[in-house]
Amino acid sequence: MKALTIKQPWVYAIFREGKDIENRTWQTSYRGWLAIHSAGQPRRGAMYPGRLLVPDLSTLDYSAVCGVVRLVDIVAKSRSKWFYQPEDGSTNFGWVLADPIQFDRPIKCKGKLNLWNLPEDIAEEISHMLMDVT
Repeated sequence: MKALTIKQPWVYAIFREGKDIENRTWQTSYRGWLAIHSAGQPRRGAMYPGRLLVPDLSTLDYSAVCGVVRLVDIVAKSRSKWFYQPEDGSTNFGWVLADPIQFDRPIKCKGKLNLWNLPEDIAEEISHMLMDVT
């Protein structure tokens, strides 16, 4: 199973605030289920769009797979409030996320850069968890 490491509080926003776009400077041809891994350190000073409040960073999970989503598309423009358009005119890629499933208990795991493959034992554990959910 493919995984993507994302800093908090963005992982929280995907599962709790309806964040349907993950902003990246690169794209991939991969589409399908993606494990969302929370990085070991948060993005301090992060701000959510509109009036949404960022949770207390000390209450969030780190260095763990927190759930799964489906990566359904990658776009260069979006009306989503979560899409970031750089002011310098550079291209941002919005990874369009759907069907988020947050785990009741995150699975501790070290992350990696870019898209990466989960260790086999963790992928199997996720498969079992998803069978219980669906």
